[in-house]
Amino acid sequence: MSTVQFLNVHKSFGQVEVLKGINLTVEEQQVVCLIGPSGSGKSTLLRCVNHLEMTTSGAITVGGRMIGYDVYGDRLREASQLEINRRRSKIGMVFQSFNLFGHMTAKENVMFGPIKLLKMSKKDAQAHAEELLKKVGLSDRMDNYPSQLSGGQQQRVAIARALSMKPEVMLFDEPTSALDPELVGEVLDVMNQLARDGMTMIVVTHEMGFAREMGDVVVFMDNGVIVEQGDPHEVLGNPQHERTKSFLAKVL
Repeated sequence: MSTVQFLNVHKSFGQVEVLKGINLTVEEQQVVCLIGPSGSGKSTLLRCVNHLEMTTSGAITVGGRMIGYDVYGDRLREASQLEINRRRSKIGMVFQSFNLFGHMTAKENVMFGPIKLLKMSKKDAQAHAEELLKKVGLSDRMDNYPSQLSGGQQQRVAIARALSMKPEVMLFDEPTSALDPELVGEVLDVMNQLARDGMTMIVVTHEMGFAREMGDVVVFMDNGVIVEQGDPHEVLGNPQHERTKSFLAKVL
């Protein structure tokens, strides 16, 4: 079953076309890694999945349903904000910056969504948060505030917070790019475990080792189009397109 499907997706900002007809299918439990130079459209594509950016044309479905729109005859109409939020709750997203609430502890950050949006009781949300923070290796930091945590620890709290909503798919937008090099590994370890647990993931990344070892599909994008996609070992080890070869020569 396809979890996420992109159907001829276009996105423009004014006169600038950033996505130029993207077609891509992400199957259940797949890890799809989007790679490519800055400005190629990777992050914009990711943000369109949960309607943080509106597509100009085309469609994106998650679990068979569009997140931001409903179909009326042969037209699309934007769904209500309440309905968008309800569907969006099935999609977890982790950004480059951690976006934690500074006045809340790690545990309180993870509890917030389930209490506010899933209407979970405080007791159940607390137990759920403690379980997730243990899962990301932060059982000894639950009562710390973000300012008391390293960048890697804050990003792991952000992952736990996204998981707290019990998502069907997880989106990662260069989750290690803001981290010091020695902290990258601890975040990748959590992502590796999520992949082994069968979480469907779309990852914008410059970490080619992660893409090679944990990705099921690598998608190379440039200038708003998919240039090449396939098995990570093939795309990274034996690229067929000259543009892919040129990019990989600079990053591998």
